[in-house]
This record gives sequence, C-alpha cells and structure tokens, in this order.
Amino acid sequence: MNLASIFLRSLITSAILVMAFSNCSKRKVKPLEPAMRFYFFQSNQDLELIKETKLPGNAIGKVNAKDNVEVTAYVEVTEKDKTITYFEVICPERLKAQCDEGKAYFLSTSKLSADYVTRLLDMGNAFLPEKAVGTIVGKNDYGVINALRQWLVTPEKIKSIDLSKVNPDIFNIALALEFPKPDDRLKVLNELVLLPNLVGQDTPKDLRLAAIVKRYAVLRETGKEGSGLVLPEGQSSSLVENWKLQKEVIEKQLYSEFSVRANSYKGLVVQFNKFKNHYLVPEMIFQLIAKDGAYSAKGLPFQYFSLSSSSQTALDIVKKFQTNFDPLSVVANGKLEFKENEGVFMHITQMDGSGNLGSDETIEVLSIVAEESGGSIGFRIKLKSGEVILTPLATTDYLLTSGQGFKEFLATIPKDYKEIFKTNAYEKAVVLVAAKFGEGGFNEEIGEMQYRLSTSDRYWMIYEIVRSHPNIKRDKESSGSFVTSYGSASDGTCFNDFQWRQPKGQFYVSGVYAGCNGESGETPKREEELCFEELGPDAIYITFPASDLRSDKPRIDIDLQNESSVCQYINRLVFVSKKYQAESGGE
Repeated sequence: MNLASIFLRSLITSAILVMAFSNCSKRKVKPLEPAMRFYFFQSNQDLELIKETKLPGNAIGKVNAKDNVEVTAYVEVTEKDKTITYFEVICPERLKAQCDEGKAYFLSTSKLSADYVTRLLDMGNAFLPEKAVGTIVGKNDYGVINALRQWLVTPEKIKSIDLSKVNPDIFNIALALEFPKPDDRLKVLNELVLLPNLVGQDTPKDLRLAAIVKRYAVLRETGKEGSGLVLPEGQSSSLVENWKLQKEVIEKQLYSEFSVRANSYKGLVVQFNKFKNHYLVPEMIFQLIAKDGAYSAKGLPFQYFSLSSSSQTALDIVKKFQTNFDPLSVVANGKLEFKENEGVFMHITQMDGSGNLGSDETIEVLSIVAEESGGSIGFRIKLKSGEVILTPLATTDYLLTSGQGFKEFLATIPKDYKEIFKTNAYEKAVVLVAAKFGEGGFNEEIGEMQYRLSTSDRYWMIYEIVRSHPNIKRDKESSGSFVTSYGSASDGTCFNDFQWRQPKGQFYVSGVYAGCNGESGETPKREEELCFEELGPDAIYITFPASDLRSDKPRIDIDLQNESSVCQYINRLVFVSKKYQAESGGE
C-alpha cells in the first residue's frame, strides 16, 4: 500500500469518526454535594421516575411524599442542538430492581426552584405550579418547611418556632403552599411584619393588635425555656425584609384594583367585607372609596359626613350633591388617624350650614363594614361612642371604574371589534375586546382580570387576536407564518418552519418535525393541525392586572386552550403564554 492510499484511508476514517461523534449526544453531570431531597407540594402528587436520560424514557415507577427521594445530580443532555435537563436520584428500595446502578431520573420540568417561588410571591402573584409537583431542598430544610406550614396554618397551637436561620426561599415555599391566593397571603404577611414589635406585648391597647397576639401562641411563650418565637437578629434581616416587600406589593395591587374587582356595587361590598379581619386593610380601602364623598349620616349628632381635606370642603361637597340642603343641618368632616400600638381613630370636626365650626373630637374606630345603599356603597362605622351609618348621596370618583361607572366605561368601547383593533395598539385592543365581549372579570384565584372568548360565538374575534399579534406574519390576507420559526416543548417534540392558514372559518397551523431527540434517517414531514374553528369547542383566555384595565400599555397574557402537538406553539411562540415561562432547564 503506497503512502497516498494510507493517507486517503486515514482521511476517510477520520471523517467517519467525526460524523459518528457529531451525532452522539453530549451529557453533562453536575453532582449535588451534599445530596438534597425532593419536596412534594402536595401529598397526593406523584413524580414519575425514568430509567435513563433519553426521551421518551423508560418509566420505572412513581414516587410520592411518602418516599425519601434523594437527589444527587443535575444532568444536561444535548442532542442536535436541543438540550433536555434531568435530575438524578438514588433509586428507592421498592424500585431498585428496575434501576441501573441504583440510579433513576426525572425531568426538570417536574420541579420549580425555590427562588422561582420567591420571585412569584415578590410580584404578588398567585402560586400556580402548573406541571411541577415539587421542589428540591436541603435535607434539613425538608423538616423546616413542614414545621413552617403547620405554624402558618395553626399559629394558636404552636408554642415554639425558630426563624433565626430560615432562608426566605424556604419560608416562601411554605407560605405559597398554604396561602396560594394573594388575598389570603396578605392577611398572614400583615401579621408577620408586626411580630418583631409584638414580642412581649401581652395586652396591646389596639384591639387589632390584641387579636394578633391572641392568635400567635409563640408571642405569649417568648422568654420561657424552649418555647416562644426566635426571630433573625435585627429587623433588617432578609426574611423580615422579604415579608415587608411582599406585603407592600400585594397591598399596592389591591388598592389600585379594588374598584374593578366586581361589576356591581353588591359585589364590591362582598369584596370589602372579606377583608374585615385583615389588619388595617378595611380602613385603608374605606379611605380610598370615601375620599371627597358626600354621605347622609345617622347615629351621631350630625346629618351629613364627608372625608375631605377641610371642614369647608366637606360642606361644599355635601351642598353640591344635596340639592335641598337644610341650613340648620350639621356636616361632619372626618379624617382617619392611625396611632401606633393604640389603634385607629376618627378625627371629626363639625360645621353648621352657615359655615360656623362646632365640636372637634377624636373617637376610636372599632370596625368598618360596607353595605350597598344609596345606589352605591355605604358604610357602618362602629366607634367607641356609638355607630354611624353613612349612605352615599353620589358615587365617589374612586368607584366610577366599577358598578355603573364600569358600565359607562364599557359603553365607550366601539361595538365593532375591527374598529377596536384599527384605532388602538395591539395590547390595549385585546383588553378592550376582552372587557366588551368576553365572559369573566376579576378572578380571585389568580388576583387578576381574566376573560374568556369562545369559538362557539366569537371565532372571528379570536382569529383577529391571533393574526394581529406582532409575532405573526401575514403573507396573504388569510395565511402566513410565525416570526419565530423554531420551537421545542417539554415533552421533547420540536418543530420548525411554522405556517398558518385560515380557510372558511378554520384556523390551521403546520410545522416540520425537527427531530430534536436525535432521530435520524427519515425525511422531515410537515404536520398540520386544526387549532380552532367557527362554532367549535375551543376558547381563548385573556388575563391582565386589574389596574391595567384603562392603561394604554396593559400587561396581557393570552392562552389558547389547545395543547396539541403543533397548535401549542401558538401559545409558546406567538402569545408567549406565562404558563410556559416556568419551563426552564436551570437547576
């Protein structure tokens, strides 16, 4: 064999080796030292274990909260530019016969990271884990979470809790699991931020604080050996600061959105009274609703009431709305005063119809309850010296975005959805269409406005929402492509070269299967699916913060209820729906 032949054979061999290795998957393993534990969000949830790090994977069985699932490594597998991530676990004893070398795996999409939970809570969001069934925590933290959950739910029964070394992420897992709704979480946070100042206060003057001291047994046990509340050193600890941050965010959302939480005053009364046991929340909402309002009053020696900047302003406001005002009547101007550790007080200044000042006194407020009256929202305010009943003479400015005010807002929205899209930016147009034509309103579960449009009667509106999206290309009037041409799903399927078409009330999406799991030897084929059609069973959900109802740049989330192989990419690549944003391959 001459030198040229040897050289040629060497080149061929090298080429074959390069091709072979280029088709092999790349596997990176990062050990977790020390090993950690998988914490199940709920006791009735299962985690499926697979034998190897390759999709679809050979399932070997399911584990749950009764199992000690020890997590030993984080694994990345890359095949043809597609990376899929797993966690490695020590195979439970009852499943060892199906495991290789005592190891098993689960997809990373089954877990949410603890810091992701904190980010959700820091934004005031509801805790909706979607596909995830748990998180990964240190072995010591496993028991800490269980202890925290028990304390948060039954603080009157727990005499000892040590928070001195609790990480905020670990605390937030317990908080999110027991109080997934922002409203419920706010009540707990309002109490938690007060704990450092309530240690040692057996009988606070403020009845609201006294109720909290009564609820938390650890406050009364502090100082006794082996009992009580142990807080991080200094009130500026990361845990306490995180409580304050969450409280401020949820309160800000609540106060900005309250007026649109219901489309009737009756509904808002229910919403108001739901907060009766929340520390200072009823008083704060009352101030928002009643500001510069005019009310007739019963129960105390004045006939009218206003919460205004001055007595003269209160008199002017009442005269504006009470056309047959009696000059002999007395108008009271009220102002709430929040006195630390003492309670809430109403400073009341009286003035007669001629503008002469009368009595000036400060009375403790015991409670405020809302009721539907005067075609709007009235109040019963229990004071230490009696009760005053306030009936509105007119709807206050704050309430003009709800009840009748909300109906008036809807009346300003064009009846033609095409006109709405022509005259507004995309996000605002979607909000207006949702409010005008959708079913829904404020969703307490998620703490946002949510509307549903159905293809059974709103097909053409849904079609316009899809084809007008900035992530959609229109090559022709009723066909086109996506701005993003490649997408992958958590189940390991990948498609590219997306196209859409809309013939006669049917919306189709097609894509070319990209073989992201390493499949080869087949000619790529285009797959097409019917994603929604006129008079069909499908629906689209539009969600946005209540405070963005009248915003020019609302923050919207759109979700088409279709999870099929190709149609799901409308949510993934066009709408970029929130429910897919938690699908990350990180640790």
